[in-house]
Parts: sequence; structure tokens; C-alpha cells
Amino acid sequence: MHPTTDQNSSVLLNLLLLLSFIVPAVFFVLTQHNTLKAIRPENRLLSPGLVWLQFIPFFGQVWQFIVVSRIAGSAVRQRMSFRDDSILGLTHEAAAAIGKQPTLAMGITYCTLEIINLLFLFTTLTSTTQTIQGFVALAQIICWIIYWVQLGRLKIQLTHPLP
Repeated sequence: MHPTTDQNSSVLLNLLLLLSFIVPAVFFVLTQHNTLKAIRPENRLLSPGLVWLQFIPFFGQVWQFIVVSRIAGSAVRQRMSFRDDSILGLTHEAAAAIGKQPTLAMGITYCTLEIINLLFLFTTLTSTTQTIQGFVALAQIICWIIYWVQLGRLKIQLTHPLP
């Protein structure tokens, strides 16, 4: 029996939808990987290769919290090492930034919203909960993009530190 045109269209649509989620996710995790690679090995709290474990279903949703916090902690350690290496000292702005974890808050927010969004999959959705789930999903995507941009900026700052 040959598949019909409708079945072929459905399979193609499902493949395109799957790719529209997987491709950005791969580039996002690649950004996390490269950000960790930009940090000196002695300052890393996580090996860059371990970020890929986020693709494991269920485990990845927990692991992403660890990845986010370890990237932020590694960035702080890297900045502290810049301070220690500096002959000229630091500017006031650079000294103020040392203790901050620049990506932590947005990263944890995006991870938390993802968990909340996943919990909606296990509930019976009424029109009200569908609306709430839609807002949570939108907020998650926005926070994810902001976190991704922050990671890109962090990588640049780590590879080109200001005095």
C-alpha cells in the first residue's frame, strides 16, 4: 500500500516541526559549549562536553539547571583570575562586575519556565489553563533568547577582557 499525498504532507510537516525545534536547540547548546571552552580549564566548574547531556529526555530538564549555574560560576572564577593576572589593576566597573553571575538569573528563569511548561503537558487543559500555558510558553521562549544572547556576550567578554 502506497502512502497518500496527505500522509506524505503530514510526515513532511512533522519533520519540519521537529527540525524547527532541534536546530535552534543544537545551536543554543553549542553556544553553551563554546562559552565554557572560552573559560580556562582551571576555572571551569563543568566540562564543555557535558552540556550536551541536556538532550536526554527528563534528565536534561534537571541537568539544564546545573549547566546554567555552572556556566555562571565558571564565568565568575574566570573574571577573578583576570583580576589576579592584572598588573594595572581594575577599573571601578570591572571590579564591580567580578562577583556577579551575569547569566544566572535569566538562565534559571528560562529553565523554571520550561519545567512549568512541561507540567502543563501532564494536566487536562481547560481554556483558562491553555491561555496560561500559552503565556508561560511565550515567556519561556523570550527568556531563552535573552539568556542565549547573554551567553554570546559573556563569551565575547571572556575572550576579550577589558582592563
